Amino acid sequence: MPDQSTRHPWKRRLNQHPFASLMVANFCFFMGFATFFLLPKYLITELGASDRQVGTIMAAYGLCMVACLPFIGSGSDRHGRRPFLIAGAGLLGLTALAFIGVGDMGSTPYLLRGLQGLAFACWFVNSSTLAVDLVDPARRGGALGLFGVSTLVTYGLAPALAEWVAHMHGFIPVFVLASGWSLLALLVGSRLPEPTSQRESRRPATSRSWRRLAFEPVIGKIATSALLMGLAFGTVLVFSQPQALARGIEPVTLLTLAFALTSIMIRLGFSHLVDGNSKRFVLTLSLIAMAAGTSLLARIDSQSVYVLCGILVGIGHSLAYPTLNVMLINHLPSHEHGRGMSLFVAAFNIGTILAQFGLGLAVVRVGLPGIFLIAGSLVLLAIPCALSAVGPPAGMRSQ
Repeated sequence: MPDQSTRHPWKRRLNQHPFASLMVANFCFFMGFATFFLLPKYLITELGASDRQVGTIMAAYGLCMVACLPFIGSGSDRHGRRPFLIAGAGLLGLTALAFIGVGDMGSTPYLLRGLQGLAFACWFVNSSTLAVDLVDPARRGGALGLFGVSTLVTYGLAPALAEWVAHMHGFIPVFVLASGWSLLALLVGSRLPEPTSQRESRRPATSRSWRRLAFEPVIGKIATSALLMGLAFGTVLVFSQPQALARGIEPVTLLTLAFALTSIMIRLGFSHLVDGNSKRFVLTLSLIAMAAGTSLLARIDSQSVYVLCGILVGIGHSLAYPTLNVMLINHLPSHEHGRGMSLFVAAFNIGTILAQFGLGLAVVRVGLPGIFLIAGSLVLLAIPCALSAVGPPAGMRSQ
């Protein structure tokens, strides 16, 4: 009887090149997920949502995602990455189709966006952790930088494609397209092999809880820095579109396209810096760039300034995010990678929730320009916090 790899050559190729296959699956998932970066425009133009409602709906995603992260992180370390990849892709596809039936600003958009938060958590934590598991510890920074390209390219491509499709044919084909991408991610993700080291790490071991990890001094500082960076990113992600529409700047996806292109170039050309000895310089430069790009959105008056904001935020995110991520992972043994990754993702996204919900409420008082200035100022506080966490990768010595 012929074996599986003989009858299905594509399955054999997945096993031979797992990192590349993981990038393909990740690209497909985020083509579906990033389509919903256009959701604020859909809510405003099709359902008549206010700026406050947009912020609250987007926060529903973050609240649900953060709430389930502790369970996903520990479950990933115990049961492996692949089951969660399948669950995340499947759930994203189903919720994308369900948006076709949304006709008003009732409870359904909040519920569906919340479920997409669960889908994101299942996929992102486990795909990122699997990327870490597949490479040598000394090359994690470069690997995460390269892996991130498969996500970042979708941040510009998917919303731009979705906006064009919506303009030509309406939003129903947009939701169908998002579901199709999710199905492709499920098909490829279901065939990804897991590394031997990860399977061995499921053996009983002393693993710290989320709370103990968060209160470990170095990890706590890294998580706080990620939270502050997430606050700026969430502010840009949700409120840049209403700000652009208010200033008469279209297409609104110019910023996400500039962000994505900049991030891709930075990660392809400079991701090796994350593994080097220049972390202090990288963190300082990147967080200043993110603060500047966020604050400048308060004063956009043209497409060129709008694009510049995307470039600055792209520089900041593409360098600071993987640097902080690798710093945290390198302080943990392999059997805690899932918990560590989920903690980092939670910290970053708690920041986005504070932006989407907290600043969404504040927008009534201070206006859109005011929240960009607040978020830009707060992200500067991450600089001393992050720099104080830079040190020898103790976790790497315990691998």
